[in-house]
Amino acid sequence: MMKENSPLVSICIPNYNYGHYLRNCLDSVLNQTYQNIEVYFRDNNSTDNSYDIALSYREKFKERGVYFNVTDNKRNLGSDRNSQLATRDAEGEFLYTLASDDSIEPTFIEKCISVFDEYPNVSMVMTHRNEIDENGNIIKTQPFYNQSCIIKGEDQAAVFMMAGIAIPGQRITRLSSFSQTSQYRRIWNVAGDWYENFLFSMAGDIAYIKEPLCNYRVHSGNETNESEKNLLGITEHYQLINAFVDVSKAFGMTKPAARYNEAVEKLGSMCLRYAFKMLQNKLNDAAHRYLLLAPVYKRDIVEDITYKKLMKCIPISGKELDDMLNEIQGENPLSRTKSYDPPEGFIPLEI
Repeated sequence: MMKENSPLVSICIPNYNYGHYLRNCLDSVLNQTYQNIEVYFRDNNSTDNSYDIALSYREKFKERGVYFNVTDNKRNLGSDRNSQLATRDAEGEFLYTLASDDSIEPTFIEKCISVFDEYPNVSMVMTHRNEIDENGNIIKTQPFYNQSCIIKGEDQAAVFMMAGIAIPGQRITRLSSFSQTSQYRRIWNVAGDWYENFLFSMAGDIAYIKEPLCNYRVHSGNETNESEKNLLGITEHYQLINAFVDVSKAFGMTKPAARYNEAVEKLGSMCLRYAFKMLQNKLNDAAHRYLLLAPVYKRDIVEDITYKKLMKCIPISGKELDDMLNEIQGENPLSRTKSYDPPEGFIPLEI
C-alpha cells in the first residue's frame, strides 16, 4: 500500500483503433494497488469506438480519486507524435507509457515505485513481461535476467549494446532522467524504444524485476510490418549501436564501446531470425535479402549450418518449405530460450 506523500506517477495511454482491448487496459490501471496516479489517454483519431470507451471510464476513475484526461486528435498524427502528445502534460515524478492493447498486473506501479524509493540513483525500473494473444491466452516467456537486481548504468548500457530488453510497457522512468539526457534525444523510425532505454542507463542505475508484471499483446494479424519487410529495422539497428558508442563516450563510459564488434556481429544472427520469420510468412524474396545482408555484419556466418539451410529454403514453397522450417526450428531455436546472469557487481533485489 502507499506511504503518506507517495510520489505522483503519470500513466500515458496512446491509442489508435484498439477499442477491442481498451477496457482490459483501463481496468488494469484502475486496479492498481498504488493510488497516487494520473492518467492521460490520447486517441489518434480512431475509426472504431475507442474514444467513446475511454469517455465511459471518466466516472470510474473519478470515483477512485484519479485524474483521467481524455483527448481526441482532429486527425491521425502518427504513432510517435501521438505518444509524445500523450506525455506532454504529465506532472508526475515518474512517467509510464502503456500501449492501449496491453495491460499491467495490479502491483506493477507499487513494486516499481518501491524500488525507486529504496534506490534513489535508479533512473529506470524494468519488469519481465508475459505475452497475451488476441483471445486473452497468456504465453509465458523467459525473463531476460535470472533474478531481480540493480545494475550499474554503464554495465547495463553494455548489455543494451546487444539487446533492447524492454518495451515502454515494461518500464517506468524518473521524469528527471529525461532532462539529464535531453540533448541526445533523436527521432528513430523503429528503434526509438531501444535508444530510450540506453539513454536512461546514462542517467543512472537500472533495476530489473524478474516477475512478469506487464502483459504484452501479440497480434497474429500483424506478424510482419513494413520495417521488417524492407530491412529498415536491421539497418537502423546498425546506426543505433554506433549512436550508442558516441553517446556513451560523451558520458565518459567505455564499456559499451568495448562490445561494439560483438554487437555488429550479432546483427548477422538477427538477419537469420528475420529471414526465418519472412519465410514463415511466405516472403521468400525478403528472406533472401536478409541472408545476403547477414555476412556484411558477420563474415563467417555463411559457414553456419542454419544459414545454409535457410538459403536452401529460398527457392521452395508449400509443405516442403514448412517441413524445412520445422526442422530448422527444432535443431536450433532462433529465439531466446534462457535467462542470463546479471552483469558482475549487481545488487540482488528483494521485491
